[in-house]
Amino acid sequence: MTHLLIENLHASYGDKVILNNINLAVAQGEMIALLGPSGCGKTTLLNALCGFMPIQSGCISIGDRKISTLAAEKRNITMVFQSYALWPHMTVSQNIGYGLKVQKVERAEIETRVNELLSIVNLEGLQDEKVTALSGGQRQRVALARALAIRPDVLVLDEPLSNLDAKVRLNVRHEIKALQKKLGFTSLIVTHDQEEALVMADRIAVLNQGQIEQLGTPEEIYHQPKTAFVADFMGANNKLTFSSLASLQQQISLSSLTQSKMQPSFSNKSTPYQVFFRSEDVGLTTLSQDHPKLHNETDAIRILGDVQQSAFLGGSYQISVRCGKHTIQADHHENLLEGTPVTLCVPAGALHIF
Repeated sequence: MTHLLIENLHASYGDKVILNNINLAVAQGEMIALLGPSGCGKTTLLNALCGFMPIQSGCISIGDRKISTLAAEKRNITMVFQSYALWPHMTVSQNIGYGLKVQKVERAEIETRVNELLSIVNLEGLQDEKVTALSGGQRQRVALARALAIRPDVLVLDEPLSNLDAKVRLNVRHEIKALQKKLGFTSLIVTHDQEEALVMADRIAVLNQGQIEQLGTPEEIYHQPKTAFVADFMGANNKLTFSSLASLQQQISLSSLTQSKMQPSFSNKSTPYQVFFRSEDVGLTTLSQDHPKLHNETDAIRILGDVQQSAFLGGSYQISVRCGKHTIQADHHENLLEGTPVTLCVPAGALHIF
C-alpha cells in the first residue's frame, strides 16, 4: 500500500530547474535510497518533501493527506542531517526528547519514550552523557533516536553516514537497516555511495539532472541498468564505443550480442553503440598463461592490450590495460609489470549495450 506519493514534482532555484517531473510512490515500511552524483537533485527532493523549500508544481501526499502546501512543522516528517545537528549543551536524553518537549508531551511520557529509544539504538547507560563526549557512531544513533521519538510518518536521512570512518560506517548502516525492518518506519535516504544504497535500500531511485533515471530493486539497478548513465554510475567502469553495428560485430557476433544484459534493437546498422562492463567480469591472461575458456570468440569480446598500471586493492589488483584508443580496467589475482602484453576476454552475458 502506497504511504508516500510524489506526483509530477517540479522545483527550481530561481531560473534553474533542479527537479523535473519527479514521480515516486513509497510503500509503508519501505526504505528508498536516492542515489546520484552531486547536483542531481537528491537533497533538494528531501528539502521539498520536508517543506524546507517551495515547489513550483506537483503534489506530495502521505496516505490521504496532501502536504504540498503545509508548513514543515505540520508535515510530521523528520530529517537526520549529515551533521546530525545535535544540541551540544544537552545530554543524550535531552536531545532525544527535545521534539516531544516542543510538542508539550507530558514529562513522564517523554521519559518513557526516551528510555524505549535508548534501548532500541543501544545507548543504554549513556542517557546523562553530553553528546560532545560521544563517538561519531553514537552521535548518529542519538540523531536517529531523536528523529524517531515523535513517531514521524516519514523519516528522511541526508547522507547520515558520510561523517563516519569506514569501519564504523559499515556497522551503522547495517544497524539502521535492521532498525528500519524492526520498527517498520517509511524512509528515504540520500547517498552518493553505491554500496551503501545497495545494502540499505529496498529500492533505489537513481537521479540524474533532476530526473529519476531508473527506479528498481538493488539487484535490478546493479544487474539491469536501463540507461548508459545508470550502468556507468553503478560501477560498470569500462566503456567501449563503436561507430556502427558492423564495427561492434568485428568484436562479437550478433547472435552472441543477444546474451548481453541490455538488448537494443540491432536493426539500425549505422547507430553508434556503447558497451559497458565491470572490471570484475574481465578475464585477463598473459602470453605465458593458457586459459582456453577465455578464448571462445563466439560468445565474448576478446581484446589485446598492454598493461599501463597495476594497483593493489587488498584482495586483488586492478590492472589498467591500454587497448588501442580504450583503457580497460580488469581485476586480477597478481601484480603485472607495465608493458606486459595481455589478452582480455569479456563474456557476452556481462555486457551492457546501449
